[in-house]
Amino acid sequence: MTRKLAVFRLIHETNSFSVDPGTRERFQECEWGHGPAAGEEHRGTETEIAAVFDFLDVHKDWEASFFRMASANPCGDIPEDFFAEIRDELMADLAGHAWDGIFLSLHGAATMEGGRSSELELVRAIRSAFPEVPLAVTMDLHANIAPELIGLVDISVGYKTHPHVDMRVVGAASLRHLLAMVRGDIRPTHAIAKLPLLLPSVNMRTTEDGPMHDVVAQAQLRAVQEGALDITVYGGFPYGDCTMAGACVTVLTDNDQPLADRLAEEIGQVLWDHRRRFFLEMPPMADVLDTLSDDTAFPIAIVDNADNPGSGGGGDTPGQLRSLLAAELPWKAAFCFLHDPQLVQIARQAGIGATIQARMGGQKTLAYGAPVEAEVEVVKLIDDCTYNNSGPQNHGLVTHHGPTAVLRKGNVSVVVTSICQGVSDPEFYAMHDISFDDTRILAAKAKNHFRAAMAPVFGRIVSIDEPGPAAYDFTRLPFRHVPRELYKDVDIGR
Repeated sequence: MTRKLAVFRLIHETNSFSVDPGTRERFQECEWGHGPAAGEEHRGTETEIAAVFDFLDVHKDWEASFFRMASANPCGDIPEDFFAEIRDELMADLAGHAWDGIFLSLHGAATMEGGRSSELELVRAIRSAFPEVPLAVTMDLHANIAPELIGLVDISVGYKTHPHVDMRVVGAASLRHLLAMVRGDIRPTHAIAKLPLLLPSVNMRTTEDGPMHDVVAQAQLRAVQEGALDITVYGGFPYGDCTMAGACVTVLTDNDQPLADRLAEEIGQVLWDHRRRFFLEMPPMADVLDTLSDDTAFPIAIVDNADNPGSGGGGDTPGQLRSLLAAELPWKAAFCFLHDPQLVQIARQAGIGATIQARMGGQKTLAYGAPVEAEVEVVKLIDDCTYNNSGPQNHGLVTHHGPTAVLRKGNVSVVVTSICQGVSDPEFYAMHDISFDDTRILAAKAKNHFRAAMAPVFGRIVSIDEPGPAAYDFTRLPFRHVPRELYKDVDIGR
């Protein structure tokens, strides 16, 4: 007998303060496919959907139907009508079939107007139509999870690494538990401990230099000791203005609710006890530049978390670039990147070698500073900056930046893109002739994912805090839906 698996993907991390809403266009810039060909794009990559192909290669009695495969860079709320279209399309795809399992690759921090959870409303619709079909989900470590969601799904497994290099592993674990449930080998039981805690994501790495490493290690140890199927620590995403914001711990056990409840509370307490370690001193760009000298261990990367596209930044804030140009440093430097399709077109019309008067940054909003005005030389143009990620983050997936331009002011090269996409892979820098053999300083709009591939390149990576939609000091954001008690006593540190 052939068993049938439905597969769906919706990856969106909402930054409610982003200037760019989560429209269809944002998904089309990143991933917006449907059907078998859309699924095939993931075969052999380090993603959850790749794990489906691994599963099918082993379990020949299963076949999968791939429906909508959608992901976008973090941006604003998903519009109500667009979400309804996604939901209704999936429900139509699922209708009229006898499914043996449904597998959802989700982020867990996608919201709509009113601070509502897109994932929760999607899962509600599926569960209402298919109350008995085993339902498995994977989610990002930064998910903002509504407790109700855990009660609606049978299997949930979240990322254990940040940077997220275990997506395929997490997908495999979720499918393994789904198979065991279908076979009757396990009866999944779930628990969640939701903490009244909003944490900054900048210090949420699971590498040995951060507190999340210790919490996740303790969770995995307890899972082995107690025989839990899964324990996931979710740090949450503080830039999502939603009712389900905040950190949590989920536990999956085999027909043992008391164990699940106890472990959720136990690891939740571990996370709570470590909470103050997540807060850092975050200097502005100018202060970091003042410390540089010929004795600095170059190359050095200075990353602006507040405008990181992976956190909902728009690639448009001018503060970091303004400080870099004003410093007039004697070393070769690169600024990556500005998102400004119009400036790219101006550079293309002028041509390589031309000098243009550029207004850089501050094009989408003046809330984070006025544009940087400078006379720059056009030194490189790329018709279509597209590549396969060679680093461990999203390894093998195609990334698009559209037409790009490299502008030069003194010792500083400024990369301008047509698509707002993170610049965390070595291929991006190689395509723009940025070599860290001679480029001493990289100023990037990036955060933790940048470190997965780029950490070996630099003697030092420094995180800075400049004005932006994902600024470190989230307590200053105009929240409407996040309960005040989650952050009123936060000592953000400076």
